[in-house]
Amino acid sequence: MTTKRFSRRNFLRASGLTAAGLVAASCTPAVATTAAPQAPAATQAPAATQLQAATATPVPPTAAPTPTRAVATLAQPTGSVKVSWWGGAMDAAQEDWLTEHFVNAFNSTHTDAYIDYVFQEDNDRVLRTAVQAGAAPEILETPGPGFVLEYVNAGFPLVLDNYAALYGWKDKLLGWAYDTGVLNGHLYALPLTYESMIVFYNKTLFTKQGWQIPTNRAEIEALADECLKMNIYPFAYGNGDWKPATEHIITMINDHYAGADNVYKALIGEKKWTDPEFVEAMKLLNDWFHKGYYSGSIDNYHALGWSDDWPNLATGKGAMMMCGTWGFQGAPGAFTDAKQEWDWFRMPALREGVRPVYSLGIGTTESINAKATNPDKAAEVLDYVFNDPKRGMLIASGFSFGEWVVPVHVTQADFPADVLPQVSRYYEDFGKVTGAGDYGYTTWTFWPAKTEVYLYQGFDDVLAGNVTVEDYLANLQKQFDEEFKAGKIPPVPKRNV
Repeated sequence: MTTKRFSRRNFLRASGLTAAGLVAASCTPAVATTAAPQAPAATQAPAATQLQAATATPVPPTAAPTPTRAVATLAQPTGSVKVSWWGGAMDAAQEDWLTEHFVNAFNSTHTDAYIDYVFQEDNDRVLRTAVQAGAAPEILETPGPGFVLEYVNAGFPLVLDNYAALYGWKDKLLGWAYDTGVLNGHLYALPLTYESMIVFYNKTLFTKQGWQIPTNRAEIEALADECLKMNIYPFAYGNGDWKPATEHIITMINDHYAGADNVYKALIGEKKWTDPEFVEAMKLLNDWFHKGYYSGSIDNYHALGWSDDWPNLATGKGAMMMCGTWGFQGAPGAFTDAKQEWDWFRMPALREGVRPVYSLGIGTTESINAKATNPDKAAEVLDYVFNDPKRGMLIASGFSFGEWVVPVHVTQADFPADVLPQVSRYYEDFGKVTGAGDYGYTTWTFWPAKTEVYLYQGFDDVLAGNVTVEDYLANLQKQFDEEFKAGKIPPVPKRNV
């Protein structure tokens, strides 16, 4: 299996694809207004301008992508409706796993619809060209809510309200997950993969030293200071191979020092990023960096990367790691090699009056093409993703829970018997906590594109001493105001606590 370093949305942000955009502000999103699902009327696709510029290697307008490799799929039954779906390329084992447990599982049990799934390199680039040319598949796969917003503004996805009512998607999905696909009061997308930030730790080291899991800021700092005295990295993490890794840590500090309630208010325009709690949060993070809490020094942090982080944590050179749940792909192998044990804990609140939360993150979303020849069958395919928690967790297990983790309600009984207890415990607890309406917000899912880029690039200038925290946040607020005014904020789930 491949190791996931960061969210797919982050990768595409850094590639400049979002900044280029899908254009077509004059296009109106297709809306199904009938009582029962039916095919929408054809709409004219917007003119190709910035979209083509964003696509480094355009595909021919009428050509479907070429599969990266042949997979063992079942033949299409006579008379069935083909539902095309282009997904990102994976390694061979993952592609075979998804083909067996999703594509062939559906095709072997349905005679009226047939999934034609293509694993595609640079899927987002190819899809952007294809939708512009009117040659896109029935299922539109995007790298997160921010991308859905672009597609909706360009008029490409179908409104899913009627299908949601037909299949009960609002009850099947965790409430916040459903809300991330709602724009202007209508559902346009369903999340396929979700992720969050947690703290991985070396359990063997903790046991040997008699350390307890920290429950507040004072305990974290006391543990970190003790680690430094022992030449142990308090947090093994670096951005040497991925500069946006800094925003993973910023997410943690904002949600647990400034507080998720305040983050939410800032995202919807009711607070400013220059308010005292955000200034204090970034000053705390800057202080932690200068103390050497992250890989011993700022220089080390900028030099080390994913291939260093896990060996450092697993061998006891590092004690903890603030990382996304895609780390479930990296921890087992690294700790098996080191013959040590690992576990995780939820980040504690870092000041009085703030609750510890799980930060919400969306890695992939699915929509239905407004030009789909048979949207009813496309909706039937989408429902198969969410209508069986056991099947969902089985599929996710083939990706070490780094991809295809559908945000549905799960219990311990829904997981395959060989899933590590650390993993199943996380997903069960995440569902309970966030299902009650209490959660934080990852920057790569809910921040507008340009603001997000400045978030981590500007903080590197803070670390270098080139910019004060106050000036950094003032610049951040200025960029956010521009995108907020332009309507470029992704949907932000409301808080229910």
